[in-house]
Amino acid sequence: MRQESVQYFTETEKEFANLLIKIGTKKNIAKVLVFLANTPEATPREIERGIDIRQPEVSIAIKYMAEQGWIKSIEIPS
Repeated sequence: MRQESVQYFTETEKEFANLLIKIGTKKNIAKVLVFLANTPEATPREIERGIDIRQPEVSIAIKYMAEQGWIKSIEIPS
């Protein structure tokens, strides 16, 4: 059986995401951005589980941030 750990938002990270939302950042983008700021790399599944949003929402946020040049996204063949 494969074992994996899941990172979850701390109260400080939630507060930071809420501050980004208050200044106009879209909710899911703010959450993904804060999650990735504290994680050197993550799969969409890890992000989805860590911040409790659905996979399509993660994909939209990742695509937007990659287009802005905020993150670098790579595809790893399964």
